[in-house]
Amino acid sequence: MLNMNRIVCVLFCLGFLPVVCVPSLQAQSDSSVDGVTVKAEKVYCIRGGQLDELTDNLKFPYSIVVNTNGYFTVAKGQERKLENGQILRNDGWLLSEDGSFWPVFDYVAMKDGKVIVVRDGQTETLAEPMTFGNNLNISPDGSCFYPNGSHSRLVDGQLFLMDGSSIPAKDAVTLKNGRVFVQKSGTIIPLMPSQIMGMNDGSRVRGDGTIMNRDGTTTELHEGKTVLIDGAAPAH
Repeated sequence: MLNMNRIVCVLFCLGFLPVVCVPSLQAQSDSSVDGVTVKAEKVYCIRGGQLDELTDNLKFPYSIVVNTNGYFTVAKGQERKLENGQILRNDGWLLSEDGSFWPVFDYVAMKDGKVIVVRDGQTETLAEPMTFGNNLNISPDGSCFYPNGSHSRLVDGQLFLMDGSSIPAKDAVTLKNGRVFVQKSGTIIPLMPSQIMGMNDGSRVRGDGTIMNRDGTTTELHEGKTVLIDGAAPAH
């Protein structure tokens, strides 16, 4: 379980700006709140690198409602529990303690060589070709026909909304219990101390916790810290 200092460290690495949680009688849409997390069964809204206990239900984009009891819904779907140490960002992405990073809203993705469909938090493998409202067509084998008539095979980590629009992919690097874990193209990969992994944005991650950025600068990971990195660019 993350302690309070580790949670605050994660919040800084996600780039949150100082905000204020505004109380309300009903669930309120408040763009100033950057995310919600749970610590020791208490629910907190995130304001910069600080935490304020959540006293009123909160609305995020994609019809996400976070309740003060630590449960949230998406588009009035089934309730889902926000686990200790998880961070639900106001862009609809959920960061877990193991460094995994996925949307909570409905989407279609290529993961571990399979096309998955996620609806209301439930994941199933695509069993037959799926045509979207914009005429995008995806087959179970990952073959993809785009609305402009072009064709390609999906790569791991590539995501789409249910209207067929592409979602920018995101990778993550986490230092946990002294070990570096990389989420790249949707897969969690533990690194050995001497190992170096190239990322989709051109940066490189070393197993000793050093990130070598494209511009030549470096970022040092600290225990419990997660750094987000641009994932694979969509084909179209």
